[in-house]
Amino acid sequence: MAAVTATANPTPTPPETCAVAFKEWAGVCDALGSGRQSLILRKGGISETSGEFRPEHPAFWLYPTHVHEAEQGLKTPGPARPADDPPDTVALAALAVVEWVGRVERLDQLDHLAGYHDWTETTILKRFHYRTPGLWALAVRVHARPDPWRVAVTSAHLGCKTWVPLESPMATAGLAPVLDDAEAWRRLDGIRSALGPRS
Repeated sequence: MAAVTATANPTPTPPETCAVAFKEWAGVCDALGSGRQSLILRKGGISETSGEFRPEHPAFWLYPTHVHEAEQGLKTPGPARPADDPPDTVALAALAVVEWVGRVERLDQLDHLAGYHDWTETTILKRFHYRTPGLWALAVRVHARPDPWRVAVTSAHLGCKTWVPLESPMATAGLAPVLDDAEAWRRLDGIRSALGPRS
């Protein structure tokens, strides 16, 4: 199959505010927020415009979900939810900005991406083969807050959904990138190379 045209944003800058969050396992949010992971793999949510592929949202807060079964699908055990954590709020500690979007169409490409995420091989293979084989790869630059925003959980957040709206935009002032520029560029180059054409 022909190589997929991807969209690159080599110098992603967080917006001044952001009013959308991406629900993901708490362990994955921790891996992204600590710099262990620089990649999000998805089945959908990508649109094509003038031959380029773009995500639904170019920047989003990471919204951790604590699902016991999910942590078994990670290389590194995710953090337990603190016992005193209010059940009606969620901590938003990091914002992801999409740097590049590419398409995973072959299993050998997954092998080359293994060093950029914290999912187990079994988990990734299940996602790859679900319905139609293939995955979208989003290389992200993550920026973290020293003190997380506390957001009230609303009915709009509940259920099995990827994107959740926030009642009001959250300011990104005070965020700092979790990786320095040199390491961020090294990883972006590695992800792009892994999804490039191979003989």
